[in-house]
Amino acid sequence: MGRAFGMGLSWLKLGRGSASVCCVGAIAGVTAYFLISDRWISSRRELAIAERQDKANPHRSLLIGGRYVNPFDSWRDKTLWDFVRWLLTRTSGNGLPADRSQLERDLPLATPHYPLLQHLAGQLRKDGMDGSNGLEDYLDYPAMADIDREAAVTATWIGQSTCFVQMEGLNVLTDPIFKRRTVFSWLGPERLRPAPCHLSDLPHPDIVLVSHNHFDHLDVDVVKALGNSVTWYVPLGLRQWFARQGIYRVKEMDWWQEVEHTTADGRKFQIVSTPTQHWSGRTGLDSNASLWSSFLVRGSHASVFHCGDTGYCPAFKRIGQLYGPVSLAILPIGSYEPRWYMCHQHINPDDAVRIHRDLGARKSIGVHWGTFMMSDEHYLAPPRELAAAAAKHGLKEDEFVAPQIGRTNLYTF
Repeated sequence: MGRAFGMGLSWLKLGRGSASVCCVGAIAGVTAYFLISDRWISSRRELAIAERQDKANPHRSLLIGGRYVNPFDSWRDKTLWDFVRWLLTRTSGNGLPADRSQLERDLPLATPHYPLLQHLAGQLRKDGMDGSNGLEDYLDYPAMADIDREAAVTATWIGQSTCFVQMEGLNVLTDPIFKRRTVFSWLGPERLRPAPCHLSDLPHPDIVLVSHNHFDHLDVDVVKALGNSVTWYVPLGLRQWFARQGIYRVKEMDWWQEVEHTTADGRKFQIVSTPTQHWSGRTGLDSNASLWSSFLVRGSHASVFHCGDTGYCPAFKRIGQLYGPVSLAILPIGSYEPRWYMCHQHINPDDAVRIHRDLGARKSIGVHWGTFMMSDEHYLAPPRELAAAAAKHGLKEDEFVAPQIGRTNLYTF
């Protein structure tokens, strides 16, 4: 990087231009540096993939030149021209209605089942409220006394890939973001609907799973709010970012790495970091400096798979072979159009059903839609296309669904 800026600064030293020319030269130098670096990394990636074909497990993380790359033939690096072409050909609006009330009807918010969450967590709300408002959404649920804390699994979708999951006494938060916009209060895509609750409304998490560091999957406000009161499970390369926030209770994991997590009351769970096909970065200068992962949490009776973002790749069949069948899979179903640009980094609903089957998942919920619009599909297309894909692949009616934002889904495995 220093050499790249030096290419621009050398213009002044040689007396060939003004400060403005120096800036242009520096930008040109940085651009040239990244283009050459990207090409070199791509060629090395192709060689590494070829060398791994005969290995027992070719789907291991791959670091080249200080940057992580996808070790899959199904991946294709995007060029600057690809990005410009997408911007120039983007459709507008995503079908979003001008009438806000129509959006509220199309994407209604549910109230989380606070009494059930408290019961399974063995906690009481700090404000003394029982959270009974909104329980009309759960009239079909069994009485609290009839719900076995050891057998029940809940998943409450907060929006995007943020879920609050409970299993066997463990409280899990995934890819946390509660804010109105992705980056700052004034910058980034805005939520179509507000978050259905505040972080403080939920039982305190024991662990947080972070699939990668994109702004819509890692909210610094949540990181600072939870701090070192939870254990953060993150991909390789992210510990340093957390340390800059003053957070040190961080477990950095490589693909296929298994870690035992023990709760305060002695319960043991296995946390497994598994591959996905994606990328990372929060600024233009840290692209792929950290890894991206999915996670599997395994208890005595059930397992929950948190995918994060991904394109479809052969690693999911391998995950299913090693750790399936999975009790509950949390899979993305949005941000997938146009396919020529998004297919390598974001699955569509049909791909999600394929992953559901690869994992041998008993139940799956579709997330990463209806929250922040960052692609071109209609805002209601993901659940519709998921229903069509599930029917095409012969899934049962409730086997893989797109949940209502805020609703606490209850399972017994």
